[in-house]
Amino acid sequence: MLLGQFAEGMRAALAAGDVEAGRIAHETIGRLLGAPGADAAAGVIDLAAERVRRGG
Repeated sequence: MLLGQFAEGMRAALAAGDVEAGRIAHETIGRLLGAPGADAAAGVIDLAAERVRRGG
């Protein structure tokens, strides 16, 4: 969801002629995609099951 928001922000900035904001959004997207733990195959945590497991 966050990447989609940055992509939309980049698109809007470029459409408005704000190349610097578009560049910053583009760089941020690249950093998020390259961040440790940004593995597309990472598991999804079932929060309800995790709360039960932790006794909460």
